[in-house]
Amino acid sequence: MQFVRKGGNLYVEARNQWLGLKNYQLPTPRVKSETHSPGGGIMDLDVPLGAIEPLTFGFNTINAQPDLLGLFGMSLTHRQLFTCYEILQDEETGTKRERIVTMRGTFRENTPEEMQGRGIKGYGYQIGSITEYEDVIEGYGVVAYFSFFRNVWSGYGINAGADEDNRILRIAGGA
Repeated sequence: MQFVRKGGNLYVEARNQWLGLKNYQLPTPRVKSETHSPGGGIMDLDVPLGAIEPLTFGFNTINAQPDLLGLFGMSLTHRQLFTCYEILQDEETGTKRERIVTMRGTFRENTPEEMQGRGIKGYGYQIGSITEYEDVIEGYGVVAYFSFFRNVWSGYGINAGADEDNRILRIAGGA
């Protein structure tokens, strides 16, 4: 078993969340598609459109940090940098590798956990409008990269062809 995720930590800008971090869910890239029903056909087909759905990121804490609660983003100019550090371990050899996932997005919601008497209750945070995303694994380099403003997506062994699309469409700032 290679690359078992053994631990993780989160930084929000320069704020280390390790003491209060309960969990996080990395973005799930999904291909944007459209369902096509051919005339007289008996089966539909999801046709990939060469784009991805908007990325989202969520995390939960066991605390109520004012410096996080106040980061609510009302526009793209309020984007924050989120950095996840993970330990990946090869269970056969014991080799540990560092994984760093960085993304820039806005705080969309901060939902308090229900309080019931005494107990440790925190907040759930949802991050949206992710304009940049990069996933790097030590020894492998960049395994996924996305930039909204540069119109670039590559990774997981696939180049989405954004360079050629940017050239044809005369989109400046492409890779």
